[in-house]
Amino acid sequence: MFLPQKVEFVLPLIPNIEKENIAAYCTLIGCLAVRRIRFRLLSGARAAKVVVLLGLMVPTFTVLTNLDPVFTGVQVKQALSPKDTLSMTLQFVFTLVPFVLAALLVKDFNDGVKILRLLAIAGLIYSPLMLIEVLLSPQLHTWIYGFFPHAFDQQIRFGGYRPVVFMGHGLIVANFTVAVLIAITALFKIRQKILFIPNVIYLFYGFFLLLVCKSVGAWLLGFLGLTLLVFFPSRLSMLIAFILACTVFLYPVLAIFDYIPRESLLDLAETFGSDRAASLEFRFNHEEIMLAHGKEKLLFGWGGWDRNRIDGAVTDGYWIIIFTQFGLLGYLVYFGLPMLAVMNGKKEGARSRSPLEKQVSAAFCVLIAMLMIDQIPNASQHSWVFFLYGAATGLFASKREAAFSKGGSHAKKHRQHQSISHISGEQVSREYGWIEK
Repeated sequence: MFLPQKVEFVLPLIPNIEKENIAAYCTLIGCLAVRRIRFRLLSGARAAKVVVLLGLMVPTFTVLTNLDPVFTGVQVKQALSPKDTLSMTLQFVFTLVPFVLAALLVKDFNDGVKILRLLAIAGLIYSPLMLIEVLLSPQLHTWIYGFFPHAFDQQIRFGGYRPVVFMGHGLIVANFTVAVLIAITALFKIRQKILFIPNVIYLFYGFFLLLVCKSVGAWLLGFLGLTLLVFFPSRLSMLIAFILACTVFLYPVLAIFDYIPRESLLDLAETFGSDRAASLEFRFNHEEIMLAHGKEKLLFGWGGWDRNRIDGAVTDGYWIIIFTQFGLLGYLVYFGLPMLAVMNGKKEGARSRSPLEKQVSAAFCVLIAMLMIDQIPNASQHSWVFFLYGAATGLFASKREAAFSKGGSHAKKHRQHQSISHISGEQVSREYGWIEK
């Protein structure tokens, strides 16, 4: 959260060391080497484990189907080589380190509440820096690290400034604030104290922070998430979150068959200003260019070295980046993991009889769904997002594992009871001569 953007240590083959992965690496070393936590790959989450194993194979197929150079409008991009298989596989592995760690560490609903509280506290710690940049313009990265990491004019909205702080872009800060607001709302709903003052004050403060981020998409997601958690029953909010997550999961297929209501979305954007509608139309136009390119390598994508990009096209959405780079199978991996978390959360929340567990399940389902939706217009799926995906996966997997274990224990006791009854009855029969010979 506080390290500089666009600063990295270049390493051969493996992904470069930079702010997105250095925290994950340090946590991995701390868990496995210092605390010696027993490593189990997604224990109890069988479907997620299958998806991860599929993700390990996708780079191989991507390389094997991209052994020729490709012309992308202006340049000829180089062919992939066997060594790219190793580097792309390692990139996938290191990307999922936060996911796997969170799934390993989050074991029950108490851990889930701790994750929500830590997320809320992280937002509160970051908020003074956000407010400084709203008032003085995004300057903290320049003041401390000597350069601004993105286009400054993109941080000017509605006659003021978006906060950027150290996240690289105002849209990423806005997405982070959506997650913080949902976490605060969930803690308010289940009456779990955040810090010293009543949660209702934090709730209004979180909503204020979202407003000052000056991002229409974040406003809509934050308001929707808050509404689902506060005013809807847990079962209904989980169902709506599941439907939204399914829509994002199927988005490439919907886009290929032209089922996306682009005109309606443009009309909605027009209500927030013609510039917002123009921005959304710009994204749609460039996505169509990239989508046509991606359909040429539908299953496994074009791979790295910018082969997935048409020269001059702008790729804002994370979904189109993954789809064109790794194809439908790669998209299934990167978006299938959060989809499974929402699906399992819906099942476990509906099955649970505890109001607390229902509310926590609803909170994680809504949180994951809102983060998934943001990957359509933006590319904000950073390491902390994967960590939240993993936390939800571990939470619901441990719940299912405990339920199966409990059910198996009851079945075992029942079988033992039947066996004891049978043996006792047989012994009594022999004693009194009741067994027929």
